[in-house]
Amino acid sequence: MRKLIDKQSYIYILVVIFSSILFFSCKYDVRDLGAKPTASFTVTPIAGQTNKFLLTSTSQNAFRYDWDKATGTGYVQGKQIDTVYFPDRGDYLVRLFVFGHNGIDSAKQTVNVAADDPAAITPFKLLTGNSTRKWKLAPEPGALWIGPDPATTWWANGTGELTTRSCLFNDEYTFTKAGSTVTYDSKGDFYVDEEGGNPHPAGMPAVGCYSNGAIPSQFQAWANNGTFAFEVIGNNKLKVTGTGAHLGLYKAGTPPDAALPAPAASVTYDIVSISATRLVLRLDYGWGAWRFTYVAL
Repeated sequence: MRKLIDKQSYIYILVVIFSSILFFSCKYDVRDLGAKPTASFTVTPIAGQTNKFLLTSTSQNAFRYDWDKATGTGYVQGKQIDTVYFPDRGDYLVRLFVFGHNGIDSAKQTVNVAADDPAAITPFKLLTGNSTRKWKLAPEPGALWIGPDPATTWWANGTGELTTRSCLFNDEYTFTKAGSTVTYDSKGDFYVDEEGGNPHPAGMPAVGCYSNGAIPSQFQAWANNGTFAFEVIGNNKLKVTGTGAHLGLYKAGTPPDAALPAPAASVTYDIVSISATRLVLRLDYGWGAWRFTYVAL
């Protein structure tokens, strides 16, 4: 990235120099141009405004100020005194180009932002850790839950299921900000669930844990490791897209499909709650709902 930015800056300098030569050669005698500009600036946190900074050019012999505020827009003409806001923690390289009657100059500083702005934290950022974050089913009773309302439980896993369903509780999901992808790692095994007392769907082996290779080919998309797309919709829904993509139980699809007969193209979950360490999803079918609780690794 640094090489790319430096190349862009170099091209920017050449364009400015060429334009300046044309401009000044038409209007001024070089002896009248005065001292060359020298670029410099200060960065000061603005009191009472989270992650907002005052950029003050202390340059000499300059009349124009182009700021690259490290926000992805490149150099933009601004004021001698300007501001910049960074919603996320990190290091940001801020650059300044100044123009004088006798040339140009540049300066740069790295601005360290210690913490995210709480007001700018979104489910997408929490899900991905603003870069990449790994999740798995919470190893606790009730991580898998179904009932007609939050106060009534039809079934929930207990401590024993952490062992009998170990091939489900070891699954990991890595959400990545770049490209909005989720990578499913089944750890090489798969739990065949039941519906109405029978393995689901028809054609599956008996309920229990199996190596991925033992799962019939028509259901392999549920079992195999893969990278899928994801989308946070309206900050309260999570959609995973790609044949076989799922969280929680493979059989539980987007309402009203409570018992999928085959891998679906996508599944959309309600986000009940999310923090940097805990995620609760729900599939609400009206007559009842599945709830899945995840923890960050």
